[in-house]
Formats: sequence, structure tokens, C-alpha cells
Amino acid sequence: MLSSRQQLRRPAAPFIVLVLALAAGALATVPSGKAGGPLRVYLPDDKAVQGWARDDEPQEFEGEDLYAYIDGGAEIYEEYGFTRVIVQDYKSDKDRSVSLEIFEMASPAAAFGMFTFKRSGQGEVLALGGGAELESYYLNFWKGRFLVTLTGFDEAVETVNGLAALGRAVEAKLPAGAEAPDLIVRLPKEGLRTESVKYLKGLLGLNNVYPFYTARGMAFKEAVRGFYESGETLIILDYGGAEARHAAWLELRSGLETSGRFERPMNYLADAVAFKDAKGKYIAVGEAGTRLAIGIHSTLEWALATVARVR
Repeated sequence: MLSSRQQLRRPAAPFIVLVLALAAGALATVPSGKAGGPLRVYLPDDKAVQGWARDDEPQEFEGEDLYAYIDGGAEIYEEYGFTRVIVQDYKSDKDRSVSLEIFEMASPAAAFGMFTFKRSGQGEVLALGGGAELESYYLNFWKGRFLVTLTGFDEAVETVNGLAALGRAVEAKLPAGAEAPDLIVRLPKEGLRTESVKYLKGLLGLNNVYPFYTARGMAFKEAVRGFYESGETLIILDYGGAEARHAAWLELRSGLETSGRFERPMNYLADAVAFKDAKGKYIAVGEAGTRLAIGIHSTLEWALATVARVR
């Protein structure tokens, strides 16, 4: 299972470094070919943030080349819709370092989703782009189809201030953003912990927030997860149509009933179908239009009540 704080690490093998250096040089001389133009135009120059300057040349990775850059974890970017990334290091005049990554995703929804996947919900909220979180020496924000990650290498005040200043410089260069996906508003607002919201595009992301131990019935188009102040979890899976949703629910229900990891509680009255997982948590599943609503809580009553809130 992936961690939302999983760090990106560059390959250390000399021959890989040589190959990537040659590739970066080639990218510098070949036009981008993308509608948005070259990513280098979004990099802050040496005068953008006082005391900070670029350290060496940027690296660019596109499509499946992401696997050469990320040592584990590239799959989740692909699941959301990765297009390309540019990486640039910065160094301060006091020898502090920051790494900047600008990911271009397939859509604003993909960028928003990857942002929600990476944030912990425990950091400081900053006014950058469509949303930003600063935690320790790690800053993430999204704007339009772009996800920006800045990573420091210590928690010194200068480093943290540099993260925020470089983030603002990037944000000012990026194109205008877009709204979060419409599915987010399907989460009832009362009691919702907004920093807990995660937008999902596939089974890999879903299993990171709750493992169903089955792929049956999980071919959803998009999903969202939220925590509530009363302790319940709500997951909404959207299948794009009522028939697709119902067929998926039949598959999912069968998968849960035969998995051996879930049991059916007895003697309850509700429109939803409930299970108890191996950790003693109750999950209740109900059908609502094109969506499946899944409530999770330590008590059956709360799990059922959570599902009943979705219309």
C-alpha cells in the first residue's frame, strides 16, 4: 500500500544518470510538441526569489519515462493520468537546497486527485493555486492540470520560507486553474473534515484508502473519500450510469461475500447491505443513482446512517 508521503528518489546508478543527462540535453533542443508549450517556462529564474538560484540544469520526463525517475510509486501517477514532469533544484546563498517538481497531468481532475493523494491532511494550508499543504519541509499544491511539489532537505526556517517563496513564484507563472471535480460535492458537508478528502481514479488509489481485497465490481470512473468528525468514513464510487453501477454492485457484493475477510451481520433493517471486516469495522453499501455509497464505522448503526445521507 502506498503512502501519501512517499518521496521521489532519483536513480543513483552511473549509467542511468548518463542516459538521463543525455535525454535532458535532447529535450532542451527539441520542441515540446505539447499544446501547453515547454514546461521550462514555469520555472522561477535566478532573480525570482531573493537568495535562491537554480542549481544545475533541469530534467524532464514524459510518459513511461517517469518510471526511470521515480524509484517506486510511478503507477499511481499513471492511474490518475500523468503526462510529463520537469525537475529543477535550487540552492540558497546560505547553502540550503530545495527540489522543485512540476507535473503536468492529463486534466485538472487528475492534478487535483494527485494532490489529494499526496497530502497528509496534517500540514498547514496555504493560499496557492486550487489548494496547497505545507508540512515539515514538503509543499504540494495544484493549479489547473499542474501538480507542484517542492521538497526541502531540512526544516530550517530559511528552507521552509524558500519552499513557500518558490511555490508562489511557480504559481504566478502557471495558467489559470479550474474547479475541483463535481463528485466532491456529493460528500455531505456537515461534519466533513475537508482536509481528509481524497479524489480517486482507480483501484490502486482506492486500496490505499480502504482495501476491499477484490477487483470485482471496481471498474468505477471516479471516486471520492471523506472522513467525518463523528468518526465515520464515506466512500462514493461513480460508475457513470445506473446499469453499470448495478452490475458492478452485484459483482462487488459477490466478491465480498466469498472473500473470507468479511462477514454479514444479522438482524438489521436498512436499505443498505452491511458487512463486518477483519478489523471489526462495519461497512454498509447502498445504491444511489449512478453511484455506490459506502459507509465505514466501528458501529453498524453509524455505518448505515452514513450511507443513508447520500442521495
